[in-house]
Amino acid sequence: MRKTMRMWAIAGLHAVILAGTILPSQAAGGPVVAAMDDPWQSVLRRWVGNGWKPFHGEGYNFQAPANTPKRWGAGLQQDGAVAFAAICDACSGVRMRLLDQRGKVLAEGKPVGTATALTAMPMATEKGSIELTAVGCRAPTCVIRYTSFSRR
Repeated sequence: MRKTMRMWAIAGLHAVILAGTILPSQAAGGPVVAAMDDPWQSVLRRWVGNGWKPFHGEGYNFQAPANTPKRWGAGLQQDGAVAFAAICDACSGVRMRLLDQRGKVLAEGKPVGTATALTAMPMATEKGSIELTAVGCRAPTCVIRYTSFSRR
């Protein structure tokens, strides 16, 4: 009986390990996303070392065709510093723009190594958006990973 329970426990543990490592990576882009982990950790170390706290440490992954902007909501606080960072798997860079609720460009990202970074100090509290574009994609679609940061 103990041997059977132990076998089931081990089988369950293997199932949890497989579900925790294989399924999410397939859903998020598979091997491409895993290959982005080391560059992403480098980006995080740079920002955290400079006094910033990531909103989502693992970053958000999405696929985008080349030169096709994607927008994501960004809550902006007046005089509250905000930063964004992004990397791409198969493009020459990520064009990043912070927009106010009317679509006016508040700030544009700057390349930092293989990543793109953007910092801003909004003049008003409002709903804004971050616009990310894969530039020079070498594939039908590129995977972009990004997150926002706030001051610690």
